Amino acid sequence: MTRLPPVEKRRELQLVSARVQPEVKFQVEPFYVIARELPPLFKQHWRELGRDRDEVILDPNWDQFMADSIAGRLRVLTARAGTELVGYIFYFVGPHLHYKSTLHAHVDMYWLDPQYRHGWTGLRMFRAYDDELKRLGVVRSYLAENLSFKGKHGRRMRVILKRFGYRPCDVMYRKIV
Repeated sequence: MTRLPPVEKRRELQLVSARVQPEVKFQVEPFYVIARELPPLFKQHWRELGRDRDEVILDPNWDQFMADSIAGRLRVLTARAGTELVGYIFYFVGPHLHYKSTLHAHVDMYWLDPQYRHGWTGLRMFRAYDDELKRLGVVRSYLAENLSFKGKHGRRMRVILKRFGYRPCDVMYRKIV
């Protein structure tokens, strides 16, 4: 009978967890309340998705944003991790020029910090946007897909947009003159 060597004392498993991020919460906040937090996010958004950056520099019209917000046209759905602003959907709500009795929403821009683009966070952001539109009585919502954006798995925004019932309706073209 051969003798087996003594069993070494087993190492205890150490649990190592990733840095826990606070849950992202969504709410509508007035532009004038969040204005001071926006410049670094706008720059990051522009660096990631801005087009024709050599010809068209980032130069937000802060006065117009403020005027539209005060007039009640501009609304901002914010995404916050704790107290930190990590994303937004800027949208205009009002009657359409062709359908004045029907409330419409037009998304100007949307963005979520890349470190929060995991799990269901992006979907939850658009669900919060849809819920807010329903609360306001909006009948039709328009938003554009930035064709230069692809998620980390190569998916375009159309995957999320289609899931929420958006359908392509127009194609927009641009050129530098």
